[in-house]
Amino acid sequence: MGGGVSEGARWQLAACVLLGVALAGCSGEVSDGSAFSAGGAGGVGSAGSSGTGGAAGGTGGQFIEPPPGSIPMFVAQGHAGRTIISCDDGRTWVADRSDEEWNYCSNNDCDHGSGAGRGITWGDGWFFATFGWGTPGSLRRSRDGVSWDAVLDGQTFGGVVYGNARLVAASRSGQYSDDHGDTWHDFGSVALSTWNVRDAAFVPYDGGRFIMTARDEVSEIVVSTDGASWTQPKSAPSNCSGGSYQGRILYGNGTIVMTGAGGVICHSKDGGETWSSQSIAESLRAHGVWNGKEFMAWNYGTLHRSTDGETWTTTETVPGDIDIGVTAVSDEGTIVGVSNGWQQHYDAQLFYRSEDGVHWEVLAHSAYAGGHPIKVIAFGYGEPSPYCPLTTNADSAR
Repeated sequence: MGGGVSEGARWQLAACVLLGVALAGCSGEVSDGSAFSAGGAGGVGSAGSSGTGGAAGGTGGQFIEPPPGSIPMFVAQGHAGRTIISCDDGRTWVADRSDEEWNYCSNNDCDHGSGAGRGITWGDGWFFATFGWGTPGSLRRSRDGVSWDAVLDGQTFGGVVYGNARLVAASRSGQYSDDHGDTWHDFGSVALSTWNVRDAAFVPYDGGRFIMTARDEVSEIVVSTDGASWTQPKSAPSNCSGGSYQGRILYGNGTIVMTGAGGVICHSKDGGETWSSQSIAESLRAHGVWNGKEFMAWNYGTLHRSTDGETWTTTETVPGDIDIGVTAVSDEGTIVGVSNGWQQHYDAQLFYRSEDGVHWEVLAHSAYAGGHPIKVIAFGYGEPSPYCPLTTNADSAR
């Protein structure tokens, strides 16, 4: 999308993408006559996986109007307490910070520990990120993606999501907050026999549903209308799982989709009450996004996509050797990705950018600093900072 789109058109476009539904004016032209491409709004991200949706990183969640004077940005969360942000539509990444020295994860088990990245979301002007796995860590919040403060210490969660003005820290003994993390309340009943919650999301189906997936020896799904009390679906195949990290539960066109790392796609059209599954690939390395028109998931150089979560087609990517591990999408359709395979970190870490999910730019190493493994990315709106002045946004960068 170019800089000619008006501010009013931008919010119409954001609503088309983030709500994950077919709205009037979402078919290729916004109300002021400004055209947008399939790589723009039709091409999304989470207000929030992440929350989930545009500002959720493309999972298709609830639209939350950004605060005035805020800046659109991606915030990537990694191990060893790492965060890094992009406020120029994924072209460069700045404000790279972490709790440990560079190369720490080459000699330490960063999948476990107080700094293990487990989930990030955006909601109502705040980014929230949860760290810690095996060893208790902390849930942190930030207005700008740069400076972070802990709002919960000594806890372990399998994800964090925001929806219906409620922040949910996902675990079998999880908590929720209605004041952006200032105070917390314990979950009520949670119908899980499996201990480890590994993914979570909020979807705006029929007033909103919170979803958690848990997996150890078996996989389980629980659904909640309020983020406090959780019940199991009426039916769900045993191979349905959101994956090991937050970001594999997507929503669009009234359908919830889970993109399993083992190549199994699960979908629900009734808010998580009943589920169906199918295998579409040997594996799905990238989390996946809802782009306003279709679901997308990647495995090496292949894009898998579907408009309804049931029928999937494949398209080879350009270049054909990309290996994306973590993805997110903005409310204007820009998709970003980071490599996340074995030994694909530090000097070998790659950052990607695409406007249609097929054609990808591999960023020059001067556009970012390779570092600790990236696990989840959220899109949202942050306050200006020295790294992202108010004049820095996707349009001015063009």
